[in-house]
Amino acid sequence: MAERFLGIDVGAEALKVVELVRDGAEWSWTRRRIEEHHKAPGPLLVSILRDFDWESATGAAVSGRFGRTIGLPRIPAKEAQAGGARFLYGTEPATVVSIGGHGFSVLELRAPGLEIFRENSRCSQGTGNFLRQLVERFGLTIEQASEMCDGVPDPAPLSGRCPVILKTDMTHLANKGESKERILAGLYDAVCENVQVLIKPRVSPSRVILIGGVTRSLRIRESFRHFLERHEMQLVPVTEDALFVEALGTALAAADTRGPLPSLEALLEKPEAAHLESIPALGTYLGQVKRMDKRPLAPVTGPGVVVGYDIGSTGSKAVAI
Repeated sequence: MAERFLGIDVGAEALKVVELVRDGAEWSWTRRRIEEHHKAPGPLLVSILRDFDWESATGAAVSGRFGRTIGLPRIPAKEAQAGGARFLYGTEPATVVSIGGHGFSVLELRAPGLEIFRENSRCSQGTGNFLRQLVERFGLTIEQASEMCDGVPDPAPLSGRCPVILKTDMTHLANKGESKERILAGLYDAVCENVQVLIKPRVSPSRVILIGGVTRSLRIRESFRHFLERHEMQLVPVTEDALFVEALGTALAAADTRGPLPSLEALLEKPEAAHLESIPALGTYLGQVKRMDKRPLAPVTGPGVVVGYDIGSTGSKAVAI
């Protein structure tokens, strides 16, 4: 008898649900769904699962940023990506590059059982949310901005090393009258450069798979294709299937975490109560503060050198007179 397993990926922006059916040793991908949840995934998920015949499902699991709010076994991103990528693209070594709403990562699938996972720091640069915030400054959606910057041959030079500096550079360019197309093209390229730092040419498997919502942009895909060609690596053609890789891997993992499924009414876990901790004002610690005596500078009475330093947040300068 065929068994049905549901994989749920609750990302920072979108909710994805897939259904896998196992008949003996054969797996088949039968249904899938993706929708933006606008930071309220619970009611939308219940509606989708009702359409997916929740009561008759054999098993289910969840992954993604908001997965902890769902009363199902939770699958780590690394495991979900690995399972979904091998299901869709085969078991040959590959480098899986994920660029989603809240983060990005690189997963190297080498020999069976050997996987190396690297992800971005807490900095927002390179994520879909960050990209959305910046294009909305121009009154555009991600789709409109992606179309506008597609094929721009001379993008504005923007640095992706820091989101604060990037926002400042974009503002200066816009105030100077630079075209939106060039600014957006520079923004998209800076995002790509920030992600590409996690790829290790000559070490990472040469077959590269792009997944995640940000990779729907043609400019993002073309930037990666040119980068990979320069390093003798190959980009696997990106299709709509790439959006469901983590949900697929989660559905596969559900076959190993089977158990009685909760009712739809009991599926959403109640959020933990928030607590605020109160601490004494800083003024109560003045007795522990030691003030150092000011040392006067020695006057310069003859020939000599005076050095001034400016130590900033991103660089340091020195002047000698």
